[in-house]
Amino acid sequence: MLSLLKIKGMLDQLSASERKLADFILDNSHLLRDYSSQQLADAVGISQSSVVKFCQKLGYKGYPDLKLAITEAVVTASTLQREPAESPSELSNLGQLAEQLQQSLWQSLRGLLSINPDAKLQQAAQLLHQAGQILLAGSAHSAVVAADMQNRLLELGKLALFHSDPALSLQLARTLPAGSVVMLISDSGENADLLKLELYARKRQLKIISLTRFQTSAQSAVADITLFTLDTETDERLARLITQQSQQHLCHLLFLLLCQCTAYRQQLTEHNKLLGLLEKN
Repeated sequence: MLSLLKIKGMLDQLSASERKLADFILDNSHLLRDYSSQQLADAVGISQSSVVKFCQKLGYKGYPDLKLAITEAVVTASTLQREPAESPSELSNLGQLAEQLQQSLWQSLRGLLSINPDAKLQQAAQLLHQAGQILLAGSAHSAVVAADMQNRLLELGKLALFHSDPALSLQLARTLPAGSVVMLISDSGENADLLKLELYARKRQLKIISLTRFQTSAQSAVADITLFTLDTETDERLARLITQQSQQHLCHLLFLLLCQCTAYRQQLTEHNKLLGLLEKN
C-alpha cells in the first residue's frame, strides 16, 4: 500500500499534468495491471515520457516497477477487506488490541526508509553531530518525541534544549550561537507556534531539521533537511499513536547513527556512570 500512500502524500508537489496522472492512478489502481505505459499515457492525455518521469519522481526505476508495486497494494487491500473488520472499540481482549496496534505500526515503519533515503538520514545525523547546540520543539503528541530526543542527545554529551512553552522556545532560540540546529517535530507541519519558531531560526541563519507527515507543508518548505512519516492509519485513535511512534523511530535511527562515532560511545559510558551515582545509597 506504500506506493499509493506516496502518491497521495506528493499530490501538492505535482504539476498539473502529474496531478492528473496521479488522480487517474488513485481512482483506477485496480485496473493499472492491464495498462501499458503508452495506454496509461493515452488515457490521461499525456506523453509516455511523462509517465516514466512521474514514476522516477516517486522513486521507481520506471513504469513496470510502479505498476508492480500498485498491483501488490491492490491485492493487499483486497485481502484486508475480506478479513473481519473490527475497530479498536469493538476488539474484545488485550491480544486483539495488541495485534491491531502491531499491524498498524509495522505497516507504518515498513515504509519509513523508502521516503527517508539513507543519504537524507545521514545528512541529518551529520548536522546534529556538527551542531554546538540543538533546540528541539514539538507540537501536541510530538512534544513527547522532542523531549525524548533531547534525552538521547544529552546521553551523547550534546547540549540539547527543549521546552513545551512556545514563548520559552523562542527565548531559547535567541540564545543559540551560530552553528546551532533547530529540530521541529509536527504531524501536520502547519502548527503556528512551530512556524514562528522556524522563521525566527531561519532569520538567524540556524540550520533546521523538519519532521512531519509525508506531504507538502509550510514547515518542510523552509527546512534545510526534511524527514517524513507516513499517514497509514484511518482510525483517529490509532493514527495518533502510530504517528508518534513513527516519529520516535526516526529519531532513534538518528541517535543510533550518532552512536557509531567513537566519541559518542565514550559519552554513553560516562552517562551510564553518572546514572550509577544516582542509584548508589
